[in-house]
Amino acid sequence: MKPRKKFYPQSASKDFASKAKRIFTIIILTFLFFSLTKNIFDYRKTINFYESFKQDYEKEKKRKIELKTNILKSKDPYEIEKILRNKLNLLKEGEIAIIIPDPIPTPKQRKQPSKPIFKQWMEALF
Repeated sequence: MKPRKKFYPQSASKDFASKAKRIFTIIILTFLFFSLTKNIFDYRKTINFYESFKQDYEKEKKRKIELKTNILKSKDPYEIEKILRNKLNLLKEGEIAIIIPDPIPTPKQRKQPSKPIFKQWMEALF
């Protein structure tokens, strides 16, 4: 007869407790992992939004400066006079207008197609 193993009720409860601890730690670790990945994606999304907002802000800042300079130019009497003279093709007293015509493209000379090589050899030899 084989000796019979003794059953200890405490070891069964220890096995159950250790399995429960493992399951609980696995659940906690998966929760922490998914929480961390979600936070990383949210952070990247926020950084992208910040960068795009910053670029838009810089564009609008430059546009604001351009508009302010245009306003200052439009209030300057010398600039107004210059714009009107250019639009109406007027001159001040003592000014001389120099009109430079647009350049005319020169026509290219067409090359006559050369004879095929075998015809050139025929003419050279015979």
